[in-house]
Amino acid sequence: MQHEGRRPKVLLVGWDGVRDDTARRLILPALTALADSGRWWGTTLPDITVAPTVTAVGWSTILTGVWPDQHGVMGNEEELNRLHRYPELLTTAYCERPTLNTYGAASALIFGTTFGPGPLFGPGVRTVDWVDRREYPGKFTETDPVIQDAAERQLSTGDPDLAFVYLGETDQIAHASGVGAEYEQAIARQDERLSRLIDSIRSRPDFADEEWLVMVTTDHGHLDEGGHGGGSWQERQSFIVAGVLGADGKPSADGVWADEAENIDIAPTALTHLGIPVPERLPGKSLR
Repeated sequence: MQHEGRRPKVLLVGWDGVRDDTARRLILPALTALADSGRWWGTTLPDITVAPTVTAVGWSTILTGVWPDQHGVMGNEEELNRLHRYPELLTTAYCERPTLNTYGAASALIFGTTFGPGPLFGPGVRTVDWVDRREYPGKFTETDPVIQDAAERQLSTGDPDLAFVYLGETDQIAHASGVGAEYEQAIARQDERLSRLIDSIRSRPDFADEEWLVMVTTDHGHLDEGGHGGGSWQERQSFIVAGVLGADGKPSADGVWADEAENIDIAPTALTHLGIPVPERLPGKSLR
């Protein structure tokens, strides 16, 4: 449901390695408020023979809108894949509407280099903020703030129609220390960053004339002791939170949302909100 005369825009935020059960238990203010304006779906990744619970696979699925049997990414290593036939969401949208302003921000190698199956950012990502985490001793704990600042500037003063912002600190902390107190603190920091991104959108001079769909998701879960790649329910956890920001700066509760969701539904949801036809190659559905 779009309001006539308001320009549709989309922000997709990726939190790497955030367990759905942990995020729900923490009652995160920004994520909960976003869900109140839309929906929070818990999703379960398929068996690891279909979709291994590793980073490159998860984000390839989320961004292309197809499962690994179509996009061909089955691990973090360099391998033959079909990303040229199943490009990520931003490039798909740009190819359908070349006037679209697309924006990507990330520091994971798979997005901006040929590491593994990368780069996941295709030629339709018109503006990119990317830093090489290998140049930072703290890795994502240092690069997430850099990406965050860049994304805030772009969202508040630029004119993106479709934006994707990736933040990886939560996955790094889980690998290092499991899903205990440090992990929970990292998730809380991601929620604070989400709040700042939404505040950046609301500060836009033309915000009242725009209709922003904001979605947050993750690529996989983690074992209690940290680590992923297997087929346990802890590792196969994922989620999608989606909501629309009201013209008055408050959440918008209108519209009908799907009862169930899969991670391949994120791309069709974004395209539908932008008024772009969903390609027949995408098996998912719009969640709104």
